[in-house]
Amino acid sequence: MTQTISDVLRLFPFGGVGEFGKNMMVYALGDDAIMVDCGMGFPEPGQHGVDIVIPDISAIKDLGLKLHAVVLTHGHEDHIGALPLLLPELNVPVYGTEMTLGLLTEKMNEVKGFKPELMALPENERVQLGPFGIEAIPVTHSIMDAVSIAIHTPLGIVIHTGDFKFDPAPIDGRATALHRFAALGDAGVLLLVSDSTNATRAGSGATERSVGPALKQAISSCTGKVVVTTFSSNMFRIQQIVDAAAACGRKVALAGRSLERNTEVARRLGRLNAPSGQFVSIKQATEMNDAEVLVIATGSQGESRAALARIAMGKFTGISLKDGDLVIFSSSMIPGNERIIAGLFSHIYRRGARVLHAGQAPLHVSGHAQAHELKTMMQLVRPRYMYPVHGEYRNLIEHKYLAMATGIPEGHIIIAENGQSVQVSADGIRAGELFHAGAVFVDGAQRDEIDGMVLRDRRILAEDGIVTAIVAISRQQGRLIGNPELATRGVLHQEVGDEVLGRAANELKQHLEKMGQELLADDDVTKEEIRLWLRRWFKRQHGRRPMVLPVVFEI
Repeated sequence: MTQTISDVLRLFPFGGVGEFGKNMMVYALGDDAIMVDCGMGFPEPGQHGVDIVIPDISAIKDLGLKLHAVVLTHGHEDHIGALPLLLPELNVPVYGTEMTLGLLTEKMNEVKGFKPELMALPENERVQLGPFGIEAIPVTHSIMDAVSIAIHTPLGIVIHTGDFKFDPAPIDGRATALHRFAALGDAGVLLLVSDSTNATRAGSGATERSVGPALKQAISSCTGKVVVTTFSSNMFRIQQIVDAAAACGRKVALAGRSLERNTEVARRLGRLNAPSGQFVSIKQATEMNDAEVLVIATGSQGESRAALARIAMGKFTGISLKDGDLVIFSSSMIPGNERIIAGLFSHIYRRGARVLHAGQAPLHVSGHAQAHELKTMMQLVRPRYMYPVHGEYRNLIEHKYLAMATGIPEGHIIIAENGQSVQVSADGIRAGELFHAGAVFVDGAQRDEIDGMVLRDRRILAEDGIVTAIVAISRQQGRLIGNPELATRGVLHQEVGDEVLGRAANELKQHLEKMGQELLADDDVTKEEIRLWLRRWFKRQHGRRPMVLPVVFEI
């Protein structure tokens, strides 16, 4: 019997598989498709001037897919952060839970001229989107209202876990719906698409509730000002910080736009509780005794423009650190940020304050399932096939080994990174067609896309500097007037001093004089010749290829 495209479930990982961040998965039956999550990532070293990175979705049109909707698992930036940039292009409804849509609404309000269609995603009920029946299953995570998505298809049930953990004592009492996962397992799960972030960590994670006592103890022992930094979307953590501050007789001030925005959303939805008058403005906090104030600040990863970095550098109006103050990092270090955060620690200590972090006290717990919890998920749903996602390649492979340890045959587990589609049918699971799943680099302030050529130029500027060459040419005679003038920026002076620049200018003059009147009269040709000759000269003489900016004057 010939297999048609409608007999095959196709999965297209546009982001978040083989990397951390910009999570996006597209599921397709025939030409009908849904997208699960639409997240952003952060630039890597060498991607100068890039604020955020989002998935390149151009292949959706190339694949001929009819997208019915975007379905969101939760409101973290790596799952919703690309929507302000991509949703106007996609122009489809977005389904999410209450807190997720609350956070997204604030982000979409910044997009002028576009009104999104935001639809409530009820938990434990089914919403039909084309051939897909979508069911949201409550899970615990480091943000409110996180869900896994059960996708009911004619071929069987697919469970897309999103980010999850099994917290036995969640702050809001909303536990992971173990019974529903087990019931779906009894009904028969075709495919489990599961978070691999903590696949390399053994055991189970601690409950979020364990952080509260450590926070209270640290705050109560401080006689000065307390500053706490955490992820601005983690309202469970912020609730515990607020509770600890109230128990220690301190008011809470917020420093950081994203923190203020997210907290306002949670309070408006009745999801963040605080005594009347517990929150004060930064201006009010400056008029209070230090022992009466606790500041929650953004910037736990050392971001240079975030509130905490400015506080640590003494550049935040109204808040300064001094002897007796305490800065608490109620967060983890995202891999790659260790040196930046260590530098931030030093700036804090230079101002006399002390640092307390999760390596010294139980001030943070992860929101992602660890090895034992991942195995428990597989044992609950008992999938026929398994697809590890969300994580670097090592995380995917370790998750594969966990799946094999639970009894899933190796041939039923697939490893497929961004750009490698997956096909599931009655005949099995296999790698499908390759597709374009690149990244778009964005200058967040201007919302402009940055292409690869711009990144290359910025990398050259950062590594090898720039040489400006000013050349005057007689328009009538088509010959040089005087000597070229060279200037450098970002090039080591001991390597390229005045004597070296003078020699380069003389040799450039000799080269240009050999070009002839006709070529010199063409500005574009002359500029390109100057650029190429100087880059080769510096490479030959000093092992560098600086960016060359030729300026040609016709006189």
